[in-house]
Amino acid sequence: MRIFTRYMLVEVLKYFAMGLAALTLLVTVGMAVREGLSKGLPPAVIATIMPYMLPEMLGITIPVTMLFAVTCVFGRMSGTNEMVALKSSGISPLRVVTPVLLLGAAVSLATVWMYELAATWSRPNVRRVVIESVEDIAYGLLQTSRSFDSERFSITVKRVEGHKLIGPTISIPEHGATPPMTLRAAEAELRTDLDAGVLWITCTQAEASIAGKARYTADVIDHPVPLGASPRRVHRDWLGMHEIPEQIVGLRQIAANLSAELARKTATGAEREGCRRHLAQVARKIRRLRAEPYRRWSNGLSCLCFVLIGVPVAVLWRTADAVSTFFACFLPILVVYYPLLMLGEDLSCSGKLPPWAFCLPNAMALGPGIWLMQRVMRY
Repeated sequence: MRIFTRYMLVEVLKYFAMGLAALTLLVTVGMAVREGLSKGLPPAVIATIMPYMLPEMLGITIPVTMLFAVTCVFGRMSGTNEMVALKSSGISPLRVVTPVLLLGAAVSLATVWMYELAATWSRPNVRRVVIESVEDIAYGLLQTSRSFDSERFSITVKRVEGHKLIGPTISIPEHGATPPMTLRAAEAELRTDLDAGVLWITCTQAEASIAGKARYTADVIDHPVPLGASPRRVHRDWLGMHEIPEQIVGLRQIAANLSAELARKTATGAEREGCRRHLAQVARKIRRLRAEPYRRWSNGLSCLCFVLIGVPVAVLWRTADAVSTFFACFLPILVVYYPLLMLGEDLSCSGKLPPWAFCLPNAMALGPGIWLMQRVMRY
């Protein structure tokens, strides 16, 4: 029996690996190219960020591929009457299904870890690559659309000749104690110094306007723009689950300060309205952060739910056609499970339901899955 168990696991893992490699490659390349083209990233930068996108893409593709693997293997076994042969030999189908269920549970944990990895490793590294490639990105966008905009600076030009920007207007927003500045020049060049962590903007025959008031001209103006990444965003997609409680504490302190500001009798109507809007934003951010661990666990545990549904449906479908068996399982999931997941997100983030509402689709999938599995065990 151990030989048969190993055979089942090897077959499921074989289909899982092939499907995962193909689907993840397709989704990663498609997403990277789409994002790269929308942001004007050069092909070299797109190729560099692709590996960092893998954890997020795997979080999407692993559940679907797990469903594909179990429907292929058990559909083939049922279509060739292997399940009937097992039962006639006195072997319970549970002994065949149990290792696959354990595999589904292990893959579910791996999927949750992919979401953690995407938040703590993928997105910061993608941002780092984009920051380090800002010179190439800027020249690429300026050649095609004659404008470039980022957190640190924005440029519009008349045209680009090689490495020279003709007739540029450069706007640099306020940063710390540095006031906003506007540079206009006959020509300009960009040069990245990664060791110093700055982008040098060299303007020829330039005029500078500081804070819209002080003006001066010079034959050459060299202005450094820091490339250091701004602090990590307080957003659910950028935080590990262990970091979320600390961020919630900080946001609750901000909410308490805003509530105290609202209670001040000397506050004007405009100040009160601004505080109310800010307080509503902070409250929504707190709700989203509270719901985020449930969202990641719900998405991860979908692998186990899909196995519970896919195995009995493939056995009861009684056909070796893997495609028809897969879509017999996936279409109801696509029509029912994922809309319920999005509904749970909307209701929990809006405060209409508690954060565990994210787990409702999994609970609803477990019911039919267990019932179908009992039918397979019985017959």
